[in-house]
Amino acid sequence: MGTCTERSRSVSKRSRSSGGDEEDEEAKISNFSEQEKQISVIKSFKKATSKLKGATSKLKGATSKLKGATSKLRGSTSKLRGSTSKLKGATSKLKGSTSKLKGSTSKLKGATSKLRGSTSKLKDSTSRLINLRLTQ
Repeated sequence: MGTCTERSRSVSKRSRSSGGDEEDEEAKISNFSEQEKQISVIKSFKKATSKLKGATSKLKGATSKLKGATSKLRGSTSKLRGSTSKLKGATSKLKGSTSKLKGSTSKLKGATSKLRGSTSKLKDSTSRLINLRLTQ
């Protein structure tokens, strides 16, 4: 509590301003409005933070899955390299076998031709033999 003169100054200040109470009320309303805006901003920030946390959590899960998939891909790539090497070896053997088969086919054609000739000669010989026996 102040002295009498301080109280009278305070009263005279209020009486000088026309509607000092109105100004106080307007200041309070303005202050309240400002506080509401701040509360609204804080709520928006909390919502955004919550969404960000959710997105971060999903991202962590996706990252974990990606690591697993990458690991499987490495394993598959390694197996593919081994299979490719085996396939190259098998292809090389197949080329060699194909070459041998061509050579064998050529020999078989020659042998078939000789066999035909021999068969023809055998028929002739058989026919002569039969004729000889018949004439005896």
